[in-house]
Amino acid sequence: MPQEPSSRRWRDWRIEARRRIAARLVGDRPYLAGLYRKSFGRLPDLDHPSGFNEKILVKILTDRREYLTLFADRLRVRDYVRQRMPELVLPRLYGWSERAEALPCDLLPESFVLKANHGSGWVRMVPHKSEVGQAELVSLARKWLASDFTIVGREWAYRDVRRAVYAEELLRDDSGGVPPDFKLFTFDGEVRMIQVDRDRHGRHTQVLYDPQWRPIEGVVAAAQGTPLSPPVTLARMIEAARTLATGIDFVRVDFYEVAGRVVFGELTNYPNKGLNRFQPASLDGLLGSWLTLAPTRPVAIVYRPEAFSGA
Repeated sequence: MPQEPSSRRWRDWRIEARRRIAARLVGDRPYLAGLYRKSFGRLPDLDHPSGFNEKILVKILTDRREYLTLFADRLRVRDYVRQRMPELVLPRLYGWSERAEALPCDLLPESFVLKANHGSGWVRMVPHKSEVGQAELVSLARKWLASDFTIVGREWAYRDVRRAVYAEELLRDDSGGVPPDFKLFTFDGEVRMIQVDRDRHGRHTQVLYDPQWRPIEGVVAAAQGTPLSPPVTLARMIEAARTLATGIDFVRVDFYEVAGRVVFGELTNYPNKGLNRFQPASLDGLLGSWLTLAPTRPVAIVYRPEAFSGA
C-alpha cells in the first residue's frame, strides 16, 4: 500500500498550522486582501469592487444568506436538486459517514470517488478498489475530517457544513475515461459563460464558450484546450442551470454529459476562492460586469431541510 511521503506530511502540517494561527490573529478582510496581493501583485479594491475576483471576495466577506451553506453542502444539495429538478440525474451515492472508520469500504463497488462534504478539492478517484488498501482510504478520510476548510480561503459558506466523507459513482464517458466537466456561470439566473474542463487529473485544459457555443478567448485556471463540438445535451444543461440558479446573483452550476444524459456535478459559490488567474486578465472585468452583488436580497429557495435522505 503506497504511503504518503513524510516530507509531504510535514509540509501539509506546517501549512495547516500557519492557517490555524492566521485564523486566530488575522481578520478575514486583511487575510483575503493578502491572498489577493500574493496572487496578483496588488491589493483588491474591496470598497468599490469591479472585477469578478474582487466581487467574489466581497461575497465571502459580506453575504450571509443561508442558501450559500446549502449549496456548499455536497450532501444536502442533492436533495435540493432532487426537489427542484426531479428529472435531473445525480451520481450514485454509495455511502457517507461523519466518522472515517465507519465508511462502508467493504460494501463499496470496485470503482468510486471518495470526497469530503465540507470543503472543495478533497477528492480521491478510486478506479480499482482492489489496488487501494482500506487503511489508506480511512487515513485520508480521517485527515479530511480533522481539517477546517474555512481557514484556507475564509469561505463563509462552509462554516456550518457538516463534516462528512462520502463515496459516489465514478463517472465514465463512452471511451471509459473521465467525462468533460461543463461549468455554467450563471448571473441572476442566466447562463453567460460555459467553462469546459478536460483531464483535470492529468494535463488539465479548458475552453470557454458563450451559451450559443461561440468561443470566448481565454481560460480561467488551466492551459488552453482544443475546441470541441457542443454536447448533445447543451440545451438541457442551460435549462437546468437556469432552474437551479433562479433568483441567485451568482452561482456556477456544474454538469457532466454521460450516455446522452445530463448528470449534476455541484453548485459553486466562490470559484477558486476569488483568486481566478484569468488569461487574458480582461476576463476578470467582463465577468465582473455581469455580477451585481446583492448580499441582502431575499432569495426564495424551495427546499425542505428535513428531507435529506442520503440517497
